[in-house]
Amino acid sequence: MINNLTLNLNCMKKSILLFLPLFALLVLFSCKKSSKSSINTVGTITATIDGNQQTFNVGATAQLQNNGGSNSLSIIGVQGSGNSNSLIMLVTNNGPITTGTYTGADSKANLSYTTTNSLIYQNDDSDVNSNATIVISSITSTNVQGTFSGKLVLITGNGAATATITSGTFNLAVQ
Repeated sequence: MINNLTLNLNCMKKSILLFLPLFALLVLFSCKKSSKSSINTVGTITATIDGNQQTFNVGATAQLQNNGGSNSLSIIGVQGSGNSNSLIMLVTNNGPITTGTYTGADSKANLSYTTTNSLIYQNDDSDVNSNATIVISSITSTNVQGTFSGKLVLITGNGAATATITSGTFNLAVQ
């Protein structure tokens, strides 16, 4: 009975992790904007992923939200020039999102990396080999800057078991 319960809980967590990128996209793009009809590049997101420098500036945006005391910062960017790799970062906090370090270990940071061929990598905090760290060095109502890194595990597709992100930086206008 306990093994079935553990298996069911693990399956539920993997299902939640699978839908995290979709949820983040839904939250990011479902809010009504009064004066903007399209998403523009408003800053930069760069990272080294498995030794390859990548830039995610197509549709690069950051959005702060407050939902009744629960606060979140969503960051998303897609590569251009025929490459649709995407990167999604989510910081959540019961208090305001301020400068500081947010980690997956404290359930306040999530990283997701999706490749052109539909491989999805995310941090899985139940896996000791997986981690995510997002450091916000500056945040105002109009701009957010910081760094990020992590070792993500493959949750969808057939590919390398992990993707390692190093030297990640972002400097984005807050929408």
